[in-house]
Amino acid sequence: MISVGLRLTDQVFPGPEEPIAKLPTASENPEMILDGIDKNTGKAVIKRIVLSRTANVELLRAESPSRIWVRLPNHITDTTLTFREPFELKPKTKIVQGDYAVAPIAERTFRRCRILETANEYELIKIFFIDDATTAFVKKECLAEMDEHYMFYPWQAIQISLFGVYPAIGDGETESMWSVDTCFNLAEILLGFSILRVEVVLSTVVFNDYARPIPVKLFGIEGDQLEEKEHKSRSVEVKQILEKKVPTQIVSMDLHDAAFHEIYEVAETVEIPEDALDIHQCIPADWKHKDEVEMAEKEEETEELFNKDSLTPEKEHEDWDPRQNKIEMPTIEELAENFRFPDPPGSEPRIMLHVEGKCTKNPFEWYARPIVKTGKNEREENLPWTSQKDTEEFKEVDLVDWILYGNDQLTSFAEQLDNYYSNAKNRKPLRREEIQIMRKENREVFAVCAVNEEKANYTGEWQRVLIVNCDEFAEVRFLDSGGRDMVLTSSLYRIHKQHCRFPPMCLRFSIHGVSTKVNSNKADKAWTTKETSRFRMCLREDVPIFINVSDLAPMVLPQRKDPRPYFANYVLMVKNVSYIDESATLMDRFLDTSEEGCAIKDPNEPIPWTR
Repeated sequence: MISVGLRLTDQVFPGPEEPIAKLPTASENPEMILDGIDKNTGKAVIKRIVLSRTANVELLRAESPSRIWVRLPNHITDTTLTFREPFELKPKTKIVQGDYAVAPIAERTFRRCRILETANEYELIKIFFIDDATTAFVKKECLAEMDEHYMFYPWQAIQISLFGVYPAIGDGETESMWSVDTCFNLAEILLGFSILRVEVVLSTVVFNDYARPIPVKLFGIEGDQLEEKEHKSRSVEVKQILEKKVPTQIVSMDLHDAAFHEIYEVAETVEIPEDALDIHQCIPADWKHKDEVEMAEKEEETEELFNKDSLTPEKEHEDWDPRQNKIEMPTIEELAENFRFPDPPGSEPRIMLHVEGKCTKNPFEWYARPIVKTGKNEREENLPWTSQKDTEEFKEVDLVDWILYGNDQLTSFAEQLDNYYSNAKNRKPLRREEIQIMRKENREVFAVCAVNEEKANYTGEWQRVLIVNCDEFAEVRFLDSGGRDMVLTSSLYRIHKQHCRFPPMCLRFSIHGVSTKVNSNKADKAWTTKETSRFRMCLREDVPIFINVSDLAPMVLPQRKDPRPYFANYVLMVKNVSYIDESATLMDRFLDTSEEGCAIKDPNEPIPWTR
């Protein structure tokens, strides 16, 4: 989302109103601005959904061709982000522009909002509901604090802009602005479609600004056309309809680069009410903050689960005991036995994998999922991705379908976890203090983690994790989807014994025998941004990869603790990687000195070979 290769002045592209990341200096990498409350500034941050491809959306509000608010069909506004009784509401005492709060959107119904303006001459505060794209003027007394937990869900409302359309300049006008009539006609057009399709327009510059509307080509899809395979060809472009309705009020241009797409305002003044609506006066005096029955049950469960003098479980059923529930990591021998690709007899044993490109951090930390299953043993009899006809069927599958097959495996298991842990009765919190005690006992702690919507859309809302570290936040490794991340400890729950029977679906790897060329003389030998980018390009995630079993070895951690992040448990070192559609291997490409960002050979990195 961040353009680091192209440097432009603020005169060409003004600074971001709401930055996505802290842009790097000459010696630094970009740093994503994290969700939640910033420890240094105390400022709350909630990310927005940034569309990057074609998507079906529903209309929320059309302000003008430059500012249209939409929402994805699978939004969570009506479920997770709507607050009704019983729900704890703490009155907001400090009103700061740009801060977030919870406010009533309907009778005894609250949703998330952002404070746009503090009290005006009528003592009203202007707010914007970030999941519904509506504005309201409210009294201070109706605003409540937003729990930090709800800051980890992105805005559900997405702001887009109609690309290639500009307001016409009339006689006597000095600047371009959208007329009220144009905006009214646009809204009328969009309301005539049950669903819309957006096609994001590519840009030579990627803007570091959440507040900038996303330039798109917008299409209307009517009713049952959505069910047709060819609905794209029969959809109608909104720009063409608008041209016919207001031909003298707009200028349409056939452009291709969204970098210089301009945003225009509306030529009308917003009327400010003198008083707030009844629902925006205050939090109801009889609002039910807690469910007394539910609270009593939770207290009873807590007393049963924990001894008051310690954090050791007393009456916890062994099926939920985190001290006993462990997910076994596959050995190289098990990989060779259970995931060997069905090559002709006598061929070198190898396994096929799909690289999780978004999780690749550098050559010493990347993730991939085996996508071929060739047999069963007693331990894996009930694996959700296992089929008795695997070997026979795989030989008939076109190679380009391998990745789709692997994704189906992951989706199938994710659905099982979601179905189980979405039931509140199956969620048992794993306390931070208990995690820390078990880690001090040198125990590995496995859990299920409730992930944010952006990650959940692809790999499920509930995911198995290995807790790597636990302080104020917890660092976890996602065992089935790959990667590491920092999460709230409140998002971690006990894993049931039945979900520990299956080995991780995604493995962590480290390339062996290479080192950074640029920083080879430095103590940490850190990979540069260019070297990491080159490695990602060489590794490839668009096709399956092959690794010979003989080219695998476990990473044995040094006896002295090493602070470098790629030294971790359950990492497999890899000597080389090959591909389906080319003879050149990963090492051939990554060591190619004619390419910028190439590596150099080093048989001792990251550690000497262990097999």
